[in-house]
Amino acid sequence: MFSRRVLQIEPFQVMEILAKAQRLERQGERVIHLEIGEPDFPTPEKVVEEAYRAMRRGDTHYTDARGIRELREAISKHIYETLGVEVNPSREVLVTGGVSLALQFVLASLLEPGDEVLITDPSYPCYPNFIRFFDAKPVSVNLHSDYSLDLEDLKEKLSRRTKAILINTPSNPTGTYLTMEELRALCEVASEAKAWVISDEIYSGLVYDAERSPSILEANYERSIMLDGFSKLYAMTGWRLGYVVASEELLAQVLKLQQNFYISPSSFAQHAAIAALSLHDEVKAMKAEFDRRRQYIIKRLKDIPGFEVHEPKAAYYVFPDVSEISTDSSALAEYILDTAKVAVTPGIAFGRRGEGHIRISYAASLENIAEAMDRIEKAVENYG
Repeated sequence: MFSRRVLQIEPFQVMEILAKAQRLERQGERVIHLEIGEPDFPTPEKVVEEAYRAMRRGDTHYTDARGIRELREAISKHIYETLGVEVNPSREVLVTGGVSLALQFVLASLLEPGDEVLITDPSYPCYPNFIRFFDAKPVSVNLHSDYSLDLEDLKEKLSRRTKAILINTPSNPTGTYLTMEELRALCEVASEAKAWVISDEIYSGLVYDAERSPSILEANYERSIMLDGFSKLYAMTGWRLGYVVASEELLAQVLKLQQNFYISPSSFAQHAAIAALSLHDEVKAMKAEFDRRRQYIIKRLKDIPGFEVHEPKAAYYVFPDVSEISTDSSALAEYILDTAKVAVTPGIAFGRRGEGHIRISYAASLENIAEAMDRIEKAVENYG
């Protein structure tokens, strides 16, 4: 009855957990949400005001399918100011309806049935589904114990069918990022295999020991593709706006898909995004608050017996090893939700090597995080 492509797609486990948590809330329970990767801050007022002005002046129609020229120029300027890399806004930047759509169009432009795409394990749960949807095969690459890239394992996983290497830096779920040295080494390997490198950098601005994480664009690899957007750093998840930076040759193919399947990004959201790129004080304040929460949750988790924590330096996730408590992360996450009324995500959702971990988002108020840690600490004392 239904297509094989759809039937092989697995549910997004984070949303399944959210749905269960919401059912508990409808029953009168007070659930603390640490499962969702979404800033709890409102979109900055300057961004909202610019969207309102755009709507009032009639910017509510289709735009250039590549995105409005002013936004592409602002993105190009932003990249130059933060990375020192020049990109042509007319030919090397394309605005999309979020990074997920950007990735879908990029993979659709590159993959043939039977191709292989290397992804790290653990990694963002939706990546394998994206790849399988185009009848290609996701191939898992190991990370070291500190979540750095195992380059030797990556080399071993390369084959004549490898079309691309897909990385997420900074990483969801680990909160770590690839160094410039790692990115350059990765590109050397990719060059030998004639493979594309797709770098999802949506958390690039949410770094706590630097202004931003190193970018694949700095590696100067001709088959590199950078994906970024406005959801995380600017608290604009619901605005659904991202962009692709790549060669003119590739973007010509992506553009055809956008024209046919999406038409163009939201017009007034694009004007709002220009305002977002000019924000400094607001972004600095949000990052400072995330960092305060990060430091607090790391300290609290380290004090809970059975939790082994590798300090995240980016994004807003911590990915503790809880295998001393349970090697069934789904069962443990369900127990924490049922018993402590705290929603977290089982590590198995992020890949086989994520088992024995749970992902905890600190994109919640410090008060809620503190209460959640109290509840979790008490609950796991009696687990098993």
